[in-house]
Order: sequence, then structure tokens, then C-alpha cells
Amino acid sequence: MSNFSIILLKENDFGVGQYHFGKKLLYFLFIFLILGAAALGWKFFEQYQTIGKMGQLIEKQEKNEIAFQQRIDLYDGRESRILFLENYVKELKQSEQNSNVMYKKHTALFRSNTTKLDELHKFICQIMETQCTPSLTIEATPQQTIQWLEQVSQDFMIFNQSINKFDSRRRSFEEQANTIEYLQGQLVETKQSLSEHMEFLKVNKETVTRLTKKISKATGIKLVKRTKSKRKKTKTGRGGPTILDSLSLDSPQGLLNSASLRQFLYNNSDDYNDTVAQLEDLNQIIERNLSIWRQTPTMIPIRSRALSDRYGMRVDPFTKKRAFHAGIDFRARRGTPVYAPADAVVRIASRKSGFGLLVELRHGRGFYPGRKKSVRYRTRFAHLSKIKVKPGQHVKRGDIIGLVGSTGRSTGSHLHYEMIINGRRKNPLIPLTRYNPDQLLYKN
Repeated sequence: MSNFSIILLKENDFGVGQYHFGKKLLYFLFIFLILGAAALGWKFFEQYQTIGKMGQLIEKQEKNEIAFQQRIDLYDGRESRILFLENYVKELKQSEQNSNVMYKKHTALFRSNTTKLDELHKFICQIMETQCTPSLTIEATPQQTIQWLEQVSQDFMIFNQSINKFDSRRRSFEEQANTIEYLQGQLVETKQSLSEHMEFLKVNKETVTRLTKKISKATGIKLVKRTKSKRKKTKTGRGGPTILDSLSLDSPQGLLNSASLRQFLYNNSDDYNDTVAQLEDLNQIIERNLSIWRQTPTMIPIRSRALSDRYGMRVDPFTKKRAFHAGIDFRARRGTPVYAPADAVVRIASRKSGFGLLVELRHGRGFYPGRKKSVRYRTRFAHLSKIKVKPGQHVKRGDIIGLVGSTGRSTGSHLHYEMIINGRRKNPLIPLTRYNPDQLLYKN
């Protein structure tokens, strides 16, 4: 075996020094390195085993936690189901109690109805004088009650057949009696028709005359009475008895004398012809001025007839001083519909300071009492709770333009109504009372 050594050279002041390392020293270093590596490997192996054990322990703890959480969830689910079952049992008990109460009520009602049915059954049996099913006892079982009801139903079917036979006979007698009564009534009506016709003519003549004067007064149009043309007498002989003559023969002591009635009809026929002619003339004139009448605000804009304030000077409700009131106030509840008094175009439909929600209508030209020429109308409706129209919209008389409210300078729910004629505010009561004299307004 060859020998070897390691020589280390080191330079110094005296020259180059040599250091020899022999074979044994190298073996010793080699063995020391191997032992150190083995010890270090063993240490690493022990740590690896310790880490593995720790991982298994952690995994086991996690499994235990999961199992414990599952048990907790199971217990919570069981507790919720137990609570649900307890509530369900309470509901069942309450339902059972309610069912018992309803059963008692229905039982009492059934017994009461059965008693009434039995009484009715006995009463019909006594009237029809027939042998019927005996009464139901209180101790009867449900099967006995059902059998009794079936027997009673059969008895009622027999009663119905008997009643139908009686009804058919009664109808024949009633039809004969009705025929006789009808003929008698026809005779009475025939006797009274002429007198009623005369009264009808009188009332209609008065009504037509009153309406003619009223329309002439409202419109300022004078009705010209037409001259009636004389009828030419014919030389041919004509004639014959009228129904008045026939009735006078059948009933000489009637309600009216036929001769006087005939004379009345003849005398009033010409007056009716004149009145019809006048109304036709008036109709033609009104049709020619229909557009102007449609634009004249003749309608009261609200169903209420109660006024809370009139046009003119008054005590202001806010300042308690005398101030001018440019319109009239109608008392009405909130939400009451407000109607257009005539055909118009919406000029304003918005909120305007003291007016609150305001709608102003431009009607165009219309009639005004006491003036021969037409005037320009505008109307305002203030303190509304809601506006139903838009600016520029065309509305007709009677269309809803808004709802009554208390917006703006107002103390309560009402409608403030203004009328502007040729640019100046006027009293709205003048055309209202002139064109609607039958619809009276009063201050509440």
C-alpha cells in the first residue's frame, strides 16, 4: 500500500515553510465528517417523524371538530323540529277547539232548521188535509234523521204537484178576471182620455208660453208672431162624428162635456201652431249663434250651490281688514270635480303664488246680459288640489278641469271662481243668475 501525505507551503520572512499531514490525520477527518453527516441525518429523520406525528394529530383534531360541529348542527335541527312540532301541536289543538265550537254551532243551527222544517211540514199537512210523515224526535240518530228528511222531501213533492194543479186552475180564473178588469179599465180610460188630453193641452200651452218668454228674456231675441193664412172654404160637403161624439153617447154624464171639449181643442189649435212657429224661428236663430252660446260660461262650474264669499268688498280672512274680493267662493269638499262652464282653450294650468293650483280658460267671444255685442270671456279656478288639463288643451262645457282643494292663500277647502270680461274682472253671479235662474245660489 502506497503512502501519501499532504504538504502545505507557507511563505514567511525566513523562506518557505512546509507542513506535512499524514494518512492517519486524513482518515480521522474523513471519519469525523461521516459521523457528523450521520448525526445530522438522524436529527433530520427524527424531526420528519415528529412533523408527521404532528400532522396526523392536527388531522385528527380537524376530524373531531367536524364531527363535533355535525353533532351541534344535528342538535340544532332537532331543536328546531321539536319547536316546529310543538307549534304544530298547538295549532292542531286550537283547530280542534275551533272545530268543536263550529260543530256545536252547526248542530244547533241544523236542529233549529229541522224544527222549523217540521213546523212548516205540519202546517202544510193541516192545510192540505193529508196524511204526512210523523215528526222527528230529539233522540233520533243521524240515519233516522236522513230517512225522515227523505220522507219529508217526498211529501213536499206531493205538495208541489197539488199546488201546481191549484195554480193552473187559479190562473184560468185570474185570466178571465183580468180580461174583464182590462175591458173595464179600457172603458174608464176611454172616458177619461179626453179630459186628460184637455188638461195636457192647457199645461203644455202654459209651459210653452213660459219657456218662450224665458228664452226671449235670456237671449234678448224677440219672437215675431206669424200671421196665419185664412183657409178657403170648400163647396164640397164634408163631416162625420168624432170620438168625442161617440163618448158623449156612451157616457152623457162624463167628466167633461164633449161639446165644450171639442170647442176648446178647436180654439187652441191655432195658438199651438203659432207657438210652434215661434219656437222654430228661435231654434234657427240659436243655431246661427251656437258657437257664441257654446263659448258663453252659463254653467255653474261645481255641483255645490253654497257660497262662502261673494264678489266685492269683504273682510280678508288673513289680515282681518276690508279688501276687494275679485271672484266668488263655492263651499265644497276636497276632491270635488270642477267643470268647464263653456267651451274654451286652457291658458294657464300651474301653481301661481296666492292662487295655488290655478286653471285659467280662454273662452273667446260670448253673450253678456245687457250688451248687444259679444264680449271676450276668461274664467279662473283657484286653490285646486289637482289639475286635470294642460295648457293649450281644448275643453268643452262640462269637462272636468280639476279637483277642489286648499292650495295657495286659503283657509280651507273651497273653489275660487273669477270671470274676466274684455280684460276686466266682473261679478260671475251676473251671467250665472241671468242664464240659470232656476239654480239658486245661497251663502252658507
